[in-house]
Amino acid sequence: MLSNFKTIAAAVAIAALPVFAAPALAQDEPEEARTTYMVILLKLAPDAGDRWSELMEKYYAPAAAAAGLPKTEVHWMMDGSWDLMLLRPMPRGMSALDTHASPERKAFWAELIKIAGSEEKAKEINAEDDKLVSESVRYFSHTHP
Repeated sequence: MLSNFKTIAAAVAIAALPVFAAPALAQDEPEEARTTYMVILLKLAPDAGDRWSELMEKYYAPAAAAAGLPKTEVHWMMDGSWDLMLLRPMPRGMSALDTHASPERKAFWAELIKIAGSEEKAKEINAEDDKLVSESVRYFSHTHP
């Protein structure tokens, strides 16, 4: 009985060897280049699409561009329960979320204030945008070359 146990234990150990050895081997290889995205799904309030688009074109997209942020892709959904999908590249990956005061957020906010004309007006634009969106969810994804 003991010899069967040893045989089974040896077989399990040999079978598991590639699983345990793989991470050690992978550490020697350079990290693959990839792009991280914030994926945001939005459901708009009734009849809010035109105004939402206007805010994006007049305020948010220009502020992001002036802040040096990559362009957000806007996809109008053709089926399902969501109206829009936003694909927002994150050049620093998930490290952009390490703080509430990220350089990207600070730069965007400063540019939005300039475009809006004042901090108060920028806050009003954000409040209006919040009312245009009835529901949202956010995911994170990344590509592999």
